[in-house]
Amino acid sequence: MKASKCLAVLAVVCLIGGVRGEDKVDYAKMLVGKWEVAKADENTVPVGSTIEFTKDGKLKIEGKKGDVDMSVDGTYTVKDDTFTYKLKIGDMEVSDTITIAKISKTDAVTKNKEGKVVELKKKS
Repeated sequence: MKASKCLAVLAVVCLIGGVRGEDKVDYAKMLVGKWEVAKADENTVPVGSTIEFTKDGKLKIEGKKGDVDMSVDGTYTVKDDTFTYKLKIGDMEVSDTITIAKISKTDAVTKNKEGKVVELKKKS
């Protein structure tokens, strides 16, 4: 009787342990694709812009700031729940590290070092 209870407890513990292992998010894989900016704090990226992350670490941002169309290319790398981007704007190079606060197949929420939030919707 005691052996069967121990076996049942062990089976439940193994099952729970296996589920926790599957909870780990592969941020690099989830980030790949084209995203649209749904909501953004001031001085981040304009709402309606698209941000595309490719499998090979390239980044493209397209949008409109005021009446001016913009298109910026760059690169990114993912480490744990953050990504660091580098953009070339004219002669200037801009880089920052962004925290991925939430990500799913359809939505993402990011925060920069100043705590400014950008909400994204997956387009493809």
